[in-house]
Order: sequence, then structure tokens, then C-alpha cells
Amino acid sequence: MDDAHDLLARAEPGIDRAAWTEACHRALPELSMPRRRELVRLLRDHFLSWTSDARLEDGLFVHCYHRASALGQIDLLAVAWAMSHPLSLVACDRLVAPALASGALDIPLDAVEDLVADHVDTTSAESRRKTRTVLLGALEGVGTLTTRGTGKHRSLAAARATPHPLAFGYLVLLDLQQRGASGMMLAEAHDGGLAARLTLCGPEHAKACVAWCVGLGLLVVAGDEVRAA
Repeated sequence: MDDAHDLLARAEPGIDRAAWTEACHRALPELSMPRRRELVRLLRDHFLSWTSDARLEDGLFVHCYHRASALGQIDLLAVAWAMSHPLSLVACDRLVAPALASGALDIPLDAVEDLVADHVDTTSAESRRKTRTVLLGALEGVGTLTTRGTGKHRSLAAARATPHPLAFGYLVLLDLQQRGASGMMLAEAHDGGLAARLTLCGPEHAKACVAWCVGLGLLVVAGDEVRAA
């Protein structure tokens, strides 16, 4: 994550993609070439958006990232990173949310392994292990999972995240973008929308986040609907 922040600091709107890529490689000489290429690819394809002439757009993630405090950037990258993993929402819906609702917070590692097996079309135990490791890291980064130990001795527990308001607001805007909608019901943004599903922060924290984003000029509330500013 620290390496990703180093590269995002160089992602100024208007920069040429090749120039940004070159700057990224120069910034991380201690990483192997394969690791650098993979990190650059992830950011380039999942976080950043580009014009037809290969220049960085002031897209949703960049727009939010460069307006965030250092703490906000950490949480923003964590939720965006989790959203880049196809199983993050599935795990929150199927494992974390039910555990929070029941009050029995422990999540068996076998349940995570079963979820990965259900959704990853491979017979490779190593591929499943890597997918599980990345998934758990993503949820822990968001704050919806706490872990102790390693390997088969790892214990998992469901948790309610308390994301920075800007990270929550980003998820609301991403939700609107993915729906192709101009707005959503305010009650859904607080409880049931993408931001609430991924962070499971609870309606009170969600309300505070939305209000903060309205004050920042990121979101607009019109009656019982929330929209992009």
C-alpha cells in the first residue's frame, strides 16, 4: 500500500501514461521488475482513467484522492483496493454481515475457503490460497475483518469499519457511477448501498460521512435523495 501511495502521488491529471509509467518505475527501484509492472498495471487499469490520447483524466478516484487528507487517502485506497477484488462484496454479504447480525463474530477460515472455492474456477490449491490471502488482506484493510495468527491457526472476526468520510463518499459516488444513476435514496446510502455493504459501518456513521461529504462539496442531498455534487 505504501508503494501504491508513492505512485498515486505522481498521478496528476493530464500526465501522459507513458511518462507516468516511467516515473513509477524510477520511484521504486528496490522492487523487482515483475512486482513494479504488476503494481503499475493494477493502478493503471483499476484506479485510474485515461483519455483517448493516453492522458490521465480527473476521474472519480483521482478526483477524490487528491482532495483527501493523508488519513483520507489511506482509507480511500483501502476501499478502492477492496473493490478491485471480485469477492470483497460477496464475502461481506455472505460472511461478515451475517456474523455481525448474529453477534457471533468469529468467522471460520473454512467458510472463507468454501467461498473462494465456490467462486474461483480453478483446481489449483495455490491459486485458491493466494485468492484467499488477497481477499482477507482487502477486508482487513477496509476494517470489516480482524485477523490474528497465520495459516491454519489464523482466527477471523467480523467488524464494523469506521471509514474516513471521504472514503465512504467515494463509495457512494462509485455506486451511482456503476448504476448509471444521477441519485439514490438517502436511506439506501446510509444502509444498503455499496458503501454500507462494503464497510458495514452502521447507519449513524454513514449519516455522519454523508453529511461531511455534503459539507466538502462532494455530495448533494436534495430532499430524500443523495447525488453527486
